[in-house]
Amino acid sequence: MYLQQLYIRRVFNICVLMFLGVQMAVAKLDSLSIQAPRLNFHHIDGLNNNKITAFCQDHDGYMWIGTYNGLHRYDGQNYRLFLHNGDSSALKSSRIKCLLEDSRKTLWVGSMDGLSRYVLTQDRIETIEVEQRYFPDLQSPNIILDFVEDPERERLLVASFTEGLLVYDYRSDRFYPYFEAGNEAPLFNYAFSSLELRALALDHKHQRLWVGSSAKYLNYLDLETDEVGKIGLLDENGHVVEDIVSLEIVNENNLWVGTLEKGVFVIDISKKKPVVLHHYYHDRGDPFSLRNNFVTQIYLDKEKRIWVCNDNGGLHLYDAQIDGFHSYIPDSSPNSITNISIRCVYQDQQNRLWVGTALEGVDIVDPLLYKFQHLQKTYSQKVNLSNNIIRYFHEDSEGRMWIATDGGGVNIFDPIDKTVEVLKWEEGKNHSLSSDAVLTMLEVEEGEVWVGTWKGGINIIDEKTLEVSFFQPENGALKSVFELIQDKEGMIWATSFGQGVQRIDPTTGQVKSYLHDRKDPNSLKSNLTFALFEDSQGNIWVGGATSGLYILRHENKGSGKFEQLQFKTGRPLDIANDWVAQIYEGNDQNIYCATSSGLIKVDPETMLFENVIKGKLPSHDIRSILQDKRGRFWIASVNKLSQYDPLADSVISYTYRDGLQNDEFTKNAAYICQDGVIYLGGTQGVNYFDSENIPFNECPPQVHITGLKLFNKVVEPNDSTGLIQEHISTVDEITFDNEQWRFTLSYIGLNYTSPEYNAYAFMLEGLDTDWNYVGNQKEVTYSHLPFGQYVFKVKAANNDGVWQESPASIRIIILPPWWLTWWAISAVVILAGLIIYAFIRWRIFKISIREQQLKVMVKERTAQLSEKNKELKDLNLAITDQAEELKAYNDALNEMNEKLEELVEIRTQEIRDKNSKLTKFAFDNAHRVRGPLTRIMGLMSLIKKESEFDQREFWIEKVAEASKEMDDITRDMGSEIDSHLKEE
Repeated sequence: MYLQQLYIRRVFNICVLMFLGVQMAVAKLDSLSIQAPRLNFHHIDGLNNNKITAFCQDHDGYMWIGTYNGLHRYDGQNYRLFLHNGDSSALKSSRIKCLLEDSRKTLWVGSMDGLSRYVLTQDRIETIEVEQRYFPDLQSPNIILDFVEDPERERLLVASFTEGLLVYDYRSDRFYPYFEAGNEAPLFNYAFSSLELRALALDHKHQRLWVGSSAKYLNYLDLETDEVGKIGLLDENGHVVEDIVSLEIVNENNLWVGTLEKGVFVIDISKKKPVVLHHYYHDRGDPFSLRNNFVTQIYLDKEKRIWVCNDNGGLHLYDAQIDGFHSYIPDSSPNSITNISIRCVYQDQQNRLWVGTALEGVDIVDPLLYKFQHLQKTYSQKVNLSNNIIRYFHEDSEGRMWIATDGGGVNIFDPIDKTVEVLKWEEGKNHSLSSDAVLTMLEVEEGEVWVGTWKGGINIIDEKTLEVSFFQPENGALKSVFELIQDKEGMIWATSFGQGVQRIDPTTGQVKSYLHDRKDPNSLKSNLTFALFEDSQGNIWVGGATSGLYILRHENKGSGKFEQLQFKTGRPLDIANDWVAQIYEGNDQNIYCATSSGLIKVDPETMLFENVIKGKLPSHDIRSILQDKRGRFWIASVNKLSQYDPLADSVISYTYRDGLQNDEFTKNAAYICQDGVIYLGGTQGVNYFDSENIPFNECPPQVHITGLKLFNKVVEPNDSTGLIQEHISTVDEITFDNEQWRFTLSYIGLNYTSPEYNAYAFMLEGLDTDWNYVGNQKEVTYSHLPFGQYVFKVKAANNDGVWQESPASIRIIILPPWWLTWWAISAVVILAGLIIYAFIRWRIFKISIREQQLKVMVKERTAQLSEKNKELKDLNLAITDQAEELKAYNDALNEMNEKLEELVEIRTQEIRDKNSKLTKFAFDNAHRVRGPLTRIMGLMSLIKKESEFDQREFWIEKVAEASKEMDDITRDMGSEIDSHLKEE
C-alpha cells in the first residue's frame, strides 16, 4: 500500500514537473516575440581619454565625465579638462572613479588618490585630505571608489579601497573614518568584512547603509545604532560570492547587487533580516539572461528602468514582463552602441542616457534626438528587412505595411508585433515572386495586391494566403512596371520602362498601350514614363522620366489625347525636361509634382505653375511628397525631410541627426497611414514616424556667461587685471577703467540635443534697443563704450527653436577718464565752491562796510528828513491857511485887474509922453555934464604932472569948482526926474 502511494506520488510529481516545464517553454517561446525597446545611440568625440568611469550633471547643467586620464566638463560642444599636475589646487590623481553632486550643489570627485571637490567660484579643484592621525603609517594612496550623501546627518559617506568607510562632515569640514558611537576606534577595524570597500547604497527608508567590498559577504550598517550585519550571497554552485562592485536600491524595498564575476543578486531589504530573492547570471540557453557575469554598474533611472553594465557584455535593460534582460551590443547599424564593454550609465535632467564605454568613449541615448524610427537590414537586430533599397509602400486591411524592396522582394512589416515577413523569389517554387526587384504595389480588390516588378512583370498576391499568381499580357509591355493606379471606372493604369502608359481592364485582362507617335501630336512625347496619378476630377496625370508632365483629361481617356504641359510663357518656370518623381493632389485640389527642380504646384484650372517654398528647402531635388490631416506637407528631398506648413509659411527640416537614414530617399517611396504614421523609403531602409507626435525639445538651454577676455587675453580670478575675484559665471558685476576699452564676453547654452543647432541672441542694455540674433556665435566683443552703466544679457534657443525666457545677465560699469571721475569733478566743484565762497565772503565784507556807511547816512538823512518833514508839515499848515487868504486876494486881484487894465491904457500913453520929454531932457543935460567932466579930467592930468605942492593945490581947487558945477547939473536932473516920478 505504501509503495503504491509512493508510486502515485512520484507519477503526480513527474506530471506536475512536465506541466511546469511545458508552461515555462511556452512562456519562453512567447517571450521570444517580445522585442527590445529600440535605442538609438549617438557617439560624441573629443575626450582626452575614452575609458569612461563616471558621469554627473551639476545644477548649472554641465556634464562631468570621469575617465582614466582626467575629469572633463562638457558643455555640448567643448571640454574643460582637469588633470593631476602636482599643484595643490589640482586633482591628486587623473584616474577618476566616481562623481556626485550633493544637496549643497558641491561636486565631489573620487579618484585613485583621494577625495576632491570642485570650487565653482574659483573654477578649480580642491583636495580634501583625510585626517592622518588615524592612519599614521599608511603609505598607499587613498582610493575612493564610491560615495553617498546622508543629508539628514549633513555628511558624505565615502567608500575607500584602502581606508575603509570614511566620513566628510559638512558642519565641521572634517574628513575622518566612520566611528562607532562613543568609540574613537575606526569602525572598519572589526566590523566590516573587508577594508577594501567598493560600493555603497543608502537606504533612507530603513536607515541602513549597504556596503560592498572585495571580500565575501554583503554588509549593512544600521545608521541609528551603528550595528553591522552581513549577508552571504551564494552563486549557482552554492559558493559565497565576493567582489561586490555596485549597489542600487529599487522601489525602496529591493537592493540590486552587482558582482565582479557572478552576475546580479536581488535582495528584499524590507525585512529585519534581508532575504535574497533572485540571482541573474549568464545562461547560454536563455536569450534574455545576462551576456556575461562581469557587472560594472547597476543603475536605476527616473522611469524606474534598471540598467546593468557589463564588461565585454554590453548594456542590459531589465524587463519585468519576461524577468530578463534586453541586451545592446555593437552592430552594423549606424545608431548602435559603439563598444561591448560598458562601465557606467547616467540619466541627465532631460532623460538622456549617457553610456560610458571602456574603449570608445561616450554614447548617448537621446529620446529627443531620434525623432524617427529606422527599419533596415542588419545582422544584429531581431527585426530585419531583406533589403535596404525601398521602392514603394502599401497598407493592407490588417494595418500591416507592405514594403517593396529593390532586390529583397516584398517585406510585410507588422508595426504592433514588430515582425517582418518576407516574400521573395524562390527557385523551383511556382507561387513565389517572379522577381525580387519590386517597384510598386496596388490593392485592386479587397485582399488582392498587384505587384509591379523589374523584369518580372506584374505579380498578384493574396493578402491572406500570400499565394502569388501572375499577370502576363501578350504584348510584353508590362515587363518592368514603375507604378500602378486604379481609376474611378476600375481601370488599372501602369507606367512601364520604355513602354509609355498602359491601361489594363482587370475583368478582361485586355491591355491598351499609349505610346509616342510622331504622327500624332496628342500622343506622349516620350515612352520613358514614371509617375502616375488620378485626381479628384478623374484626370490622369503622367510624369515623364525626361519629358515633364502630361494630363489625360477625363473626357479624353477613350481617345488617349495627352496634353504635354510645357511650362513656358505665362508660367513661372520650365521643367519640361525634368524627372517627375511623384504626382500628388493636395487638400486645396492643386496638383503637386516632386521634381528635380523643386516642388511644383499646378493649378488644374489655369494650368499655371509655381515653384513653391523655393529657397526654403535644403535641396531642390524632391523625391516624394505627402500631406497630413493638418494640411502640413512632408517633403522628402535627397537625404533630408522637411515639414512645410502653408498656413504659417514655415519650414522645419530634419537630418540623419534626428534619426533619418544617412543616405538618400528614393523616388515615390512615401506613404501616410490613416492614423497619421508616415513611412519613407530610401537606400538605407525605412523611416517611419507619427506625424502628430514627433518628439519636440521643449526645454530651452541653460545659458551661462563662461569667459572674459581683455584685449584678447583671458582674464582669470584675482589676476593682474583685477577685474574679477571669482569665476565669471558667478560674478554679478564687472568694472572696467577708461584704459580697458576692449573686452570680450563668452557664453554657452547647455543643450545636449544637437547642440550645434543652438542659436543665441544678446543685447547690451544702455547701448542696444533690441536683441541681436547671431546664430551659433558664442562670444561678443565691445570696444570704446562710452562711460556709464550697462547690463549685458544673453539668451539661447535649442535645436527646435525654443528660446530661453530668463536670459543670463551681468552688469558692466565703464569708468570715465580721470578728469571725468567723481573725485576729479568733486575737486573741481569744491575748488569752484571755495572760490565762489571766498568771493561771496569778500562781497559780504564789502557790503557790510557799505551797510554801516549806509546806516550812518540813513540815520543822518532820516534826521534831516524828519526835520524837513516837520517843516513841510508846518509849511503845509501855513499853505493851507494862506490858500484861503490867497483865494480872497485872488478875487480882489481879479477885480482890480479889470480896473487896472483901463488905467494902464491911460497911464501908458502918459508915460510915453513923459518919456519923450525925459529923453530930450537927458540929451540936453548930457552936453552940460560933459563940459565939467572934461575939465576935471584935464585938471587931474595936470595935478599928476605938477611936483610943486602949491601948484597942486591950485589945480585941486579948480577941480572942486568943476565938480560943484557938475553936481549942480546932476541935482537939476534929479529934481526933474523926481517930479516926473511923482506925477506918475
